[in-house]
Amino acid sequence: MSKISDSKPRYLILRERLENDIAKGIYPVGSLFPTEEQLGQTYQVSRHTVREATRTLAERGLIAKRAGFGTVVCAKQATAPYVAALGTVQELFKYTEATRLEVLEKHNLTADMALSQTLDCERDSQWIMLNSQRLTLDKATAISFTQIYLRPEFASIADQLHGRHKSIFKMLEEDHQQPIVQVKQDIEATLMPLKAAKLLDVAKNSPALHMRRSYLDARGRLLAVSSNLYAASRFRLTTSWALQPTSSSKKSSQN
Repeated sequence: MSKISDSKPRYLILRERLENDIAKGIYPVGSLFPTEEQLGQTYQVSRHTVREATRTLAERGLIAKRAGFGTVVCAKQATAPYVAALGTVQELFKYTEATRLEVLEKHNLTADMALSQTLDCERDSQWIMLNSQRLTLDKATAISFTQIYLRPEFASIADQLHGRHKSIFKMLEEDHQQPIVQVKQDIEATLMPLKAAKLLDVAKNSPALHMRRSYLDARGRLLAVSSNLYAASRFRLTTSWALQPTSSSKKSSQN
């Protein structure tokens, strides 16, 4: 291939070419991406140029390095991350109202040992599980693969989870007169499982954020769970705290 020459920085030109090749399927999602040495030879550019180009591809969520395996193509197109603030219940309401849920599958489950440990619920309890995806309101971007677990007595909630709907929190409190005393939110880094990867059009085992919210009543009984998997390149969680000055800092500011 001819040597890159343009007024733009070389790494940007290389990045654009590589993005086009990924979008065309020359490097399919899930496949190994060429090494830095291979790219340098193909495009007749320096290792530094290749490194900068691939760094920006990784930042845009198109490729990711796997220890002991190589660099893998994660997505066909770069997507601006969806930014959400989920530090309070009020922010959770806003997030629900600014997105939409599309239920894909519905299953009735009996909690075995593995599920009871995952959900932190009693063994042999009955659950309705919904496999779904959360989308932006214009349905242009799939934000997450979401599994929702409901007690059977709240089965009617499943029929309301479409379009612009109320949060599960509000449905439990307003439609079922079931006060929620605690919402427990767990966040962890993980790898994207195959089912979610296919739905979100990213590579299996690509970096992902797992966020699980559990809704409990005054007795500590688990009522519902929302388990969400976010592609690393499509979601960013932001939280800020307004700190009240301490009495000592107030005194020092007055002196």
